Amino acid sequence: MAALAGTFMYVLISFSCGRDGIWADEQLREQKRILSARTDEIQKINDSLFLEYTALEKDPDVIAGFARKMGYVRDGEKIVKINGLVSTDEYHFETGNPMKFIEPLFLPEWFCKGCGILMFLAAYLYLLLKDFRLKSLNSNKKSKVKLKGIPVYDLPQV
Repeated sequence: MAALAGTFMYVLISFSCGRDGIWADEQLREQKRILSARTDEIQKINDSLFLEYTALEKDPDVIAGFARKMGYVRDGEKIVKINGLVSTDEYHFETGNPMKFIEPLFLPEWFCKGCGILMFLAAYLYLLLKDFRLKSLNSNKKSKVKLKGIPVYDLPQV
């Protein structure tokens, strides 16, 4: 019974708080959720940039439009700049900060095994003390011995 209790304690702690336990798994799932959300945002930016790239690659009017926004002119064109107007020509795509893998928190294996051993020792000590108590109660009772159907009592001789 003591070995069963110690093994149960080890498995319980290891399963719930160990390296591959429920607690660490929940932390990893949360990281996955955050990364998935960021991946969707970055994919939208990538799709937008790919459409612009394809348009720039194939459509001369788009190329001319972007060239004008960047300040380039064709022969015969004149640029007129008006002071006081804010230029919104620059494109800034905010992709956020790079995310690094965060090692999940968990209880080390030696701690789980130590708890299992402590539980084993506590259960063993409890059962041992219980056994000694039962033996001491039985030794105080008078012992009966039967010889051929006649009860014989162990009485002190005078």
